[in-house]
Amino acid sequence: MENPRLKALQQAIGKPFTHSPSPFGRWLNGEVVAASERSVSFAFTVREEMTNPAGMLHGGVISGMIDDCMGVTFFVLGLDYFYPSINLNVEFFKGAKEGDKIIVRTQVIKQGRTIINIKADVWSEAETLLASATSNLAVSNIRIPTP
Repeated sequence: MENPRLKALQQAIGKPFTHSPSPFGRWLNGEVVAASERSVSFAFTVREEMTNPAGMLHGGVISGMIDDCMGVTFFVLGLDYFYPSINLNVEFFKGAKEGDKIIVRTQVIKQGRTIINIKADVWSEAETLLASATSNLAVSNIRIPTP
């Protein structure tokens, strides 16, 4: 069975994700790197407004990048109902600074009928692990509109 959401994301590989339904996602201005049925990868360039007073990528912004990419991962599963995050656990290992390009890679770990567990890793261009996260998403009663 064809998955139109996944197909649309795959057609955006190598381009900024300007058609995100999320205003925050559009602000992040990520570029689609890869997309499969249970995993996505996005590249982000750290901008000044994403940094903390020390000039490093703000932890809240990196958490937002992770959460947004996990949301895209859920979306391309092609389910009928919205699954909001019910938790997000992030471990930070190394910082990034303005101008750095980082990659967020997600993977569905377990998909149940009511809970989906997703993992994400954040990498530098040099393949240094910057952060790792897990999240559980729970089914809601909000139906996703069909295009």
